[in-house]
Amino acid sequence: MEMFGFDDYMRKIARKHGIDLNKANIQDAIDHRDERQEQESIKFTKENNKVKRKRMFDSSVVSDPIILSKTFDDFNITDKIQKSEFDKARSIADRILNGEKGNFTFSGTPGAGKTLSAVSILNKIQHSDSSLTCYFASVSMLAQMNKDSIQYPEIKTDFINAERCIKQCDILVLDDLGSETSFQKNIKEASDYQQAMLFRLADYRAENKNKVNIVTTNNTSKELKRIYNGKIYDRLIASNFDNVIKFTSKDCRMF
Repeated sequence: MEMFGFDDYMRKIARKHGIDLNKANIQDAIDHRDERQEQESIKFTKENNKVKRKRMFDSSVVSDPIILSKTFDDFNITDKIQKSEFDKARSIADRILNGEKGNFTFSGTPGAGKTLSAVSILNKIQHSDSSLTCYFASVSMLAQMNKDSIQYPEIKTDFINAERCIKQCDILVLDDLGSETSFQKNIKEASDYQQAMLFRLADYRAENKNKVNIVTTNNTSKELKRIYNGKIYDRLIASNFDNVIKFTSKDCRMF
């Protein structure tokens, strides 16, 4: 009599999967199958999330895509000040990976490593086992896209996609906040339009307490408060001293 009613063909299939029907309990076989299917499902989900995370990150609004490949290995540290800034940035990356949320602000002179630090944080998270999604947006490019989207349908589509990513991503870098005003002839008019966009995005992320915002800027706090409405400032700029890095070192970039 065939054990469990299995014929030779089914026994062959069972042996292929490492199951000896002459010894196995049918429930053990079922449990083994279910466990294997669950592991395969988890693996598929992780791979699928990895692809989605990469797709979002690669769609970032940036003038030079090569910037998105930069990591902490690209720092050229030559003094104690740079080392201190570098260590703080790496610490922030670890804090975010450990679940910390909120606003972080990197301010200081041009070329001191603010953008490099922010991108390095994103890449450390991207290359980890975390499921956190990352997105980088140049504020000046975003503002220009927002303005051009009124006239050009194809740019409007790009801007809508960028806005969706900004709202959905777990960790957002807004790069060079404040610089977009210097590119406008009529600063007040452009500023009003830009502020409406920034407030909409900042307000959405502020309502979702599980978000991380990293802002880089060449401006001081006083200057940012003059450029933007206080509601934008409060929603994007870090109020916790431990979440602020003031870059005062010389250029530490290798690109």
